[in-house]
Amino acid sequence: AEAEGRVNPETVYDFVSTNDIIGGNSGSPVINADGEVIGTAFDGNIHSLGGAFGYDGELNRTVSVSTAAVTEALRNVYRLPHLLEELGVE
Repeated sequence: AEAEGRVNPETVYDFVSTNDIIGGNSGSPVINADGEVIGTAFDGNIHSLGGAFGYDGELNRTVSVSTAAVTEALRNVYRLPHLLEELGVE
């Protein structure tokens, strides 16, 4: 609650995709068509639980945290500009 006023409410924090993941993929980068890292996978919906045995693109979803959310948190919640600089984020 203390940092609530410091974060941009327009920031995309999480997103879902049709990436095919299974247990153990948490922390994997999510990369867009331009080769840019846009997030980190951390969960899947209930339909992704059987991912080791099959994939249904109509139902399976991967849940990811966006790099924009991590940047926002490092900059405005944790106030770690030196870490953003080290990561090459402006």
